[in-house]
Amino acid sequence: MRLKAFNPDALQKGDLINLLIAIPAGIIAALVTIAFRGAISGINGLMFTDGSDITKAFNEYPKIVWPLITTAGGVIAGFILILALRYENKHGKMPDYLDVIDQRLPGIPVVSTVLRGLSSLASIASGGSIGREGAMVQLSALSGSLLGRFSRFKSVHQSDIIAMAAAGGLAAVYHAPFAGALFVAEIAFGVTAVQRLIPLFISASVAVLTVRSLTSYAPLYLYSSASFSPSFGAIFTVLIIGMATGILGPLFISSIDKVRQWMKPISHPALRLGLGGLGVGLVAMISPRVLGNGFEVIDLILNNGDLQTSLLVLLILKIVATAITIGSGAVGGLFTPSLLIGAAGGALVCTFLQWLGFDPGPVGLYAAIGMSALLAATSHAPLMSIMMAFEMTLNSSLLFPLMLATAISYVVASRLKVGGTYPVLTRHNARFAAKNAFEYSTVASLISPCSKMYVDASLSEVVSEGLKQRTRYVYVVDRQERFLGVVPTNVVAAGLIDGSVKSDSPIDPFIEQEFTTIFQQASYEQAWAMFSNSPLERLPVLENAGSRRLLGVITKAALLNKAKDFL
Repeated sequence: MRLKAFNPDALQKGDLINLLIAIPAGIIAALVTIAFRGAISGINGLMFTDGSDITKAFNEYPKIVWPLITTAGGVIAGFILILALRYENKHGKMPDYLDVIDQRLPGIPVVSTVLRGLSSLASIASGGSIGREGAMVQLSALSGSLLGRFSRFKSVHQSDIIAMAAAGGLAAVYHAPFAGALFVAEIAFGVTAVQRLIPLFISASVAVLTVRSLTSYAPLYLYSSASFSPSFGAIFTVLIIGMATGILGPLFISSIDKVRQWMKPISHPALRLGLGGLGVGLVAMISPRVLGNGFEVIDLILNNGDLQTSLLVLLILKIVATAITIGSGAVGGLFTPSLLIGAAGGALVCTFLQWLGFDPGPVGLYAAIGMSALLAATSHAPLMSIMMAFEMTLNSSLLFPLMLATAISYVVASRLKVGGTYPVLTRHNARFAAKNAFEYSTVASLISPCSKMYVDASLSEVVSEGLKQRTRYVYVVDRQERFLGVVPTNVVAAGLIDGSVKSDSPIDPFIEQEFTTIFQQASYEQAWAMFSNSPLERLPVLENAGSRRLLGVITKAALLNKAKDFL
């Protein structure tokens, strides 16, 4: 993500309204997340004696009943999803809030979003291995859409208010305002200016303050009891975690895609999600720690709690359960499952090195590092991942290893060329690649053949060639193909018509030597600048300043075709 310098003088009326509307956007987003959490707690309170921890609550029932609970939840989620799909068939497909922000669409549909949120609620409450943040942030974005619709500020685009609400929603979910703002900036904006970030920071901060005021606030995974010491063994462990999670992240995403392909022949959502719920229930019979989004299990790993299973088994089972849940079409997010898999992976690396005789330090430190690293590998948002792990643990000693492991993981995952969680990133990456190519490519790759006349040609031949090629200027070269200039065909044609010029006259007196040319090693950007200052639709391309040999032409249309991929 590239940040442009902030210019206070650039603040216009719309910018000031953005800053003001960020406050209610953050408050409403926080209230939405609180309400969604309350709905989950309410349903779990009806299902279990103590539903505060889904991984323990299932123990109230015999294991044989667990698949029935998860299957029933999947079926209910599927039937609600059918209602959403039917509505979308009549009124158009529901866009994801990230697509709305990226493409600056007019808003988010209410009915479809609410139905999908209810479908997600059914999956989550019944133990589906899926993140709560997906539905929470989508519903928060919907609140921003409604705020923009009813506020009717003409100077503020509705997608900007949606971005503020989405940032506030994610910040409220994870108590991480900086990470919430960076998430929207990295994923939705891609490349942005500081002016667009400021409203996100305000909205995210207000959302967290609202949560603090209305609930019992605490950092999600407070881990300040241990401090990272940059010894050789510790740094070596961080490097291994970075590489391991960089491989594990794409494998995790690929497993979801594979299950999605297996489930594709099952067209009925209720049947598909019901089978997904059954699969999760069967996996949970091996270890109930795979149920839910993984919030409570992460806390156990960080604080050396009793997992009742090995880290390796937990890691594999969580990947399987999450792949089944999401692959079957359940509505939800990947954030917390990714954090759990990363925590298990980081802890596993540390434990293995301890077994080999190394002593890198407390396992919890490397679990926290693994959280950030794997989240970056799946989301392709490294800045957000670093800040989220830091804000959730509030351990300042982790900043350096978080940055190191996350950077390595992101690079490794990117090299494996497996799509991330968010399709919008594919468009950002394509635009970045196109912009990068535009900045460093030379016009030699865009040269097209062109007509030319030798200096010893007659005026009638020049006019004939100009009419044939339908061009205002005819390029003139000598017998060594050196560019001499151009002959304006309109001037010559007018002389031939009024009789002031003879058709067999030499063309030397009519050659205009001062004519805009470009060399083949010039960049696309240089060509863009030249076309911007010229009415010409094409420019002659010369080999170099010494030879001035005419190679062909570059057209404005060809250059625009290269630029359209990132404009």
